[in-house]
Amino acid sequence: MPLLTGNYLRGMRQLWQNVEFLFIDEISMVPYEMLCMIDSRLRQLKSPDACFGGINVLLFGDLMQLPLVRGHQVFQQPEHMKPVTHLWRQFHLVELKQNMRQQGETTFIDVLNALRIGELTSDHLEVLLGKVSTDTTNEFSIERALRIYSTNDQVARHNEKVLQSFEDKGTLIYTIKAQDQLADATRNLGNRDLNSVIPNDINKTGGLPNVLKIFVGAKVMLRSNIDLSKGLVNGNMGFITEIIWPNFRRDQLYAEDIPSVRIDFGSDGVHLCTKPISIQFPAKYSYGTAERRMLPLILSLA
Repeated sequence: MPLLTGNYLRGMRQLWQNVEFLFIDEISMVPYEMLCMIDSRLRQLKSPDACFGGINVLLFGDLMQLPLVRGHQVFQQPEHMKPVTHLWRQFHLVELKQNMRQQGETTFIDVLNALRIGELTSDHLEVLLGKVSTDTTNEFSIERALRIYSTNDQVARHNEKVLQSFEDKGTLIYTIKAQDQLADATRNLGNRDLNSVIPNDINKTGGLPNVLKIFVGAKVMLRSNIDLSKGLVNGNMGFITEIIWPNFRRDQLYAEDIPSVRIDFGSDGVHLCTKPISIQFPAKYSYGTAERRMLPLILSLA
């Protein structure tokens, strides 16, 4: 974190001169390194010789949550910082022990506390297994109920399983392929295939997938903001009610055809995605800027 200098620092000091408390929520998501940055910045703005600039700092959070992907947990001082003050040890711990959210649900509380520390007993497992639903009809059918998995590979396998079940019943499934190009190439591709410089991670292609399999009745999720006023935003889920092919075609004639789709979003009503969208993103290996044209959708069967 760079040092503040000049008029900006003086202005910040004026803003902070009457501040006596700093609240930091979700402290389990704050790495120790960031805590040090906060301490350094407050020393700049308030008192250079006092921890956190002499401001009262209150931290809130659950230290039993999953550890950070990067950085050290807020209570773990890295080895290279050992010679300096251990900031976490400057705080006084106040543990909240009364469960307000599950009041009266002692069995549920016991199971949650056991899960929390990874010490499930056979009694806890029996309670959890007793809640497993075996109903596979109506809203719990494989075609409608949303399954939740911890990895993208598991999600993909379930989506393929559901697609296969629809195909076995004779449902017409269309394979939609994205239209990719280099919008601003920094060098010539030469003999290299365009696909080799397009990121495989959908999060690096603006949320637009490379291939999408759809059919009437498919459960899909928006991966882009379509209409904020109607709440049609990234993450909204619905069912495809109609597939509309370009140029008034009645079916998919060419592999590069990308249709529009009508989606029933339930309480948000039926919305027509009038056309696919185009999003630009960095190509791999410094080949410049790539552009993908595709429906802003993914299957959300899992």
